[in-house]
Amino acid sequence: MTRLFLSLLLLALAGLTRADPPSAAFYYGPDIPWRELALFDLTVIEPAQAKAPPADQVGRVYAYVSLGEVLPSRDYAAGIRPEWVLGDNPDWQTRVLDLSKPALRRYLIEQVVAPLWRRGYRRFFFDTLDSYRLGVEGEAALAEQRQGLETLIQSIAATFPGARFILNRGFELLPAVHAHVDAVAAESLYQRWRPDLRRYQAVSEEDRQWLLDRFAEVRQRYQLPTIAIDYAPPEDRDGARELARRIAGHDVIPWVSNPALDMLGVGRREVMPRRVLMLHGTPPGGPWEQSELVRYALMPVQHLGLVPDIRYQGGVMPAGTLRGRYAGIITWLNEPEQVSPRLGVWLARQAEAGVPVVMLGRLPVAAGERAAGVFGLQPRPQPAAPPRVARQAPEMGFEAPLPGLLQVADAVALDQGRGQPWLTLSAGDQEYTVAAVTDWGGFALNPFVVSSLLPTVQSDETAERWLLQPLVFLRQALKLPPMPIPDVTTENGRRLLFAHMDGDGFPSLAEVRGYRNQAAGEVLLQEILKRYRVPTTLSVIEGEVAETGLYADRAEELEDIAQRMFLLDHVEAATHTYSHPFYWRESLRHPDQAASADGTALRLPIADYRLDLERELVGSADYMRRRLLPPDKPVKMVLWSGDTVATEAALKIARENGLLNMNGSDTVITESAPSWTLIKGIGLPKGDEYQVFAPNQNENLYTGRWQGPFYGYERVIETFRLTGEPIRFKPIDIYYHTYIASKNASLTSLKKVYDWALAQPVNPVFASEYVAKVLDFNRMVVAREGDSWLVRGEGDLRTLRLPDGVAPPALADSQGVAGYRDQAPGPYVHLADGQARWRPGPDHAPGLWEANGRLTGFLRFDDGLTFSLRAHVPLTFTLIQPAGCRLRHQGRTLNPVARDGTHYRYRSDRRELEELRLQCGP
Repeated sequence: MTRLFLSLLLLALAGLTRADPPSAAFYYGPDIPWRELALFDLTVIEPAQAKAPPADQVGRVYAYVSLGEVLPSRDYAAGIRPEWVLGDNPDWQTRVLDLSKPALRRYLIEQVVAPLWRRGYRRFFFDTLDSYRLGVEGEAALAEQRQGLETLIQSIAATFPGARFILNRGFELLPAVHAHVDAVAAESLYQRWRPDLRRYQAVSEEDRQWLLDRFAEVRQRYQLPTIAIDYAPPEDRDGARELARRIAGHDVIPWVSNPALDMLGVGRREVMPRRVLMLHGTPPGGPWEQSELVRYALMPVQHLGLVPDIRYQGGVMPAGTLRGRYAGIITWLNEPEQVSPRLGVWLARQAEAGVPVVMLGRLPVAAGERAAGVFGLQPRPQPAAPPRVARQAPEMGFEAPLPGLLQVADAVALDQGRGQPWLTLSAGDQEYTVAAVTDWGGFALNPFVVSSLLPTVQSDETAERWLLQPLVFLRQALKLPPMPIPDVTTENGRRLLFAHMDGDGFPSLAEVRGYRNQAAGEVLLQEILKRYRVPTTLSVIEGEVAETGLYADRAEELEDIAQRMFLLDHVEAATHTYSHPFYWRESLRHPDQAASADGTALRLPIADYRLDLERELVGSADYMRRRLLPPDKPVKMVLWSGDTVATEAALKIARENGLLNMNGSDTVITESAPSWTLIKGIGLPKGDEYQVFAPNQNENLYTGRWQGPFYGYERVIETFRLTGEPIRFKPIDIYYHTYIASKNASLTSLKKVYDWALAQPVNPVFASEYVAKVLDFNRMVVAREGDSWLVRGEGDLRTLRLPDGVAPPALADSQGVAGYRDQAPGPYVHLADGQARWRPGPDHAPGLWEANGRLTGFLRFDDGLTFSLRAHVPLTFTLIQPAGCRLRHQGRTLNPVARDGTHYRYRSDRRELEELRLQCGP
């Protein structure tokens, strides 16, 4: 991007920022949602909940500080001398402080503010500024306390240059301290919380008008924004929105939350919660990655735009109030007798607070208990005879008919009026609800969620099928509002395409005509990598190609092949580890063994080697840098080997050493097995780490685990089709091992796959770029402000999918939106970077319809656009171009190669075009 273009962009963004009305959020709870809070202009947090603010938020968040009262639980409370205390506040069990005491003021600066400053906080929210009224009377005494407060705040400003403050009330202090103040807040403009009565209470008109008058004075005299903090029950989200709307109508910044302020409330902006808590029943240390929750529910949850927080049902649950932070809770349990009654009580409490709860498999609450009553589930006797279908929703029997022999795993019925049953069975005079969308969420019980079909003569494996439509069921049960969905399959309207290779079989001797007895790596280099210029992430196993590995006598030959591969500009480097663990958990349990007691290989049998994660990941990457890569090419990734069950420790080592990661899961849907159960998720959280899954599987599974037919990989084209239309679940990932180049049939199938993929309208990227999008999917925040949508990410993910109920954007006054493509399988909105804001449209303004590359600059003017594009292949792009517009580049007009209405298609032999200008005026 040129300096001129960057300057214009910065000026435009500065103007947009100034025009935006301010927003505020207050969050005092645990697990601070930093990314969501970054969407607000004025954010107050409780610093006791965080050691320090994130690096990107140092200097912008306000740390809560109580100046007028102290809780006995505060770490500095023990140092408060008795003579510094005026009295008690029984409503909050605090001690009221005498701020006329110079020694107390020094103590608060040294023991409260200074430690926060050292931790990185530069802004502070001063609370309890009028608490002294509880302990003193008479104008002289009141004035003494006010003077003490003024002196304290001025001293803090002088001691910590650059510190800025928000005051909670403290109106009488503003003449002396307003120069250091960014805003003034006050609680309870319309609705307050009465801690003494434990209930919410409407504010009187007299009290409200008094506060509005004070707010007006602050805005007029000091030009400071004002904030009203009101309180509403967590379950009454609509009521909170109405309160926020009424507050904003007074030109006051609203924030409506619960009394503890430990939830994401509603303000001028409302964050759309994307996290969903998912609970499985596999005890710690077990193969929880193979639970039904992960195998089946992960994909539809992520396709709906949700970010899983996956935990064991008997483990620690998230703290604080979940409403506003979590879109809902999903359980998939099969052994209810192992579920603690505490979980049912906790789930009932969350449901009462308005958090949608979805129960799959077996119920986590026992019929007849109070928790079951909260959910409207009443016990019924087990049927004495096989039941029959009484009522069935159209979405049941989605991929397979209901079983002929019906069963009732949990004998319950849903109270009338509590929801819409999806499947009701009857036996005798009893009815049983086995699937329903309810007022609190929903449930679907075994065996009516996923069925297992028995092996047939065509296959010796069981096959699973969804008995209910999972996308529709989860969308309705979680009560998801229509909202833009971050999408990792697409950029600028085109499906992503990339290739990645696991290095297995690099030394294998080829049977291919013209290459007989040469290394498979050489065949791959000549027949694939030099012919198909698709961005490719290529890995090697150090233990196969290095002198310290299994083929030391061939190391010079093998390293030479790898070096020539990595010289190609469309090839990026990844490690496939040192010893290629086949079973990660078992290998780590037995680091000295290359095989288990029964002879199962755990890793490559490298002599005198004890498995070590640092050596596997960091060591193998260092080897590649030293021996295989040109000086300017880094090792970008680790591609997990074997069963690909990466541990949290392995993921952490990779991340801390700058290695992205990918591989795992088995997306192998085909025309002979066309089930969504065979479409897996995009990745899996593991503790504080994250494993990114490969979008689909490699030739090993399509060739009967390399037993034949060896042309079987061509069937991945079926997978690409079924995950592309009518719903785009996945990008196109040509994923294979080096040994695919060792046989004529398998090499031919690979070429057929490449030819098919390159004939599609795609946007080629590297695997590392795809991985960055998946990680950004987890970080992206979506919010509403009035009728506008706001999104904030890191800029790696640039596509939002619009479900029914969300209109394409009006481009003319949008910010950060380059265009959209409103055709199936979208519609898709194209982001210019990581942040955007728009109102519903569409309009007739110009924009980008599609492109096979990435925007590296974009700026909208009244009379057109200026933008830059970069791709890994020759550029092609289509503009939404009203009549009379002209596209110019470096002083000359570019002519389209095709036109369809207002869609003009352009093509260039270049891979980068800077400062294209679409001029739509004279």
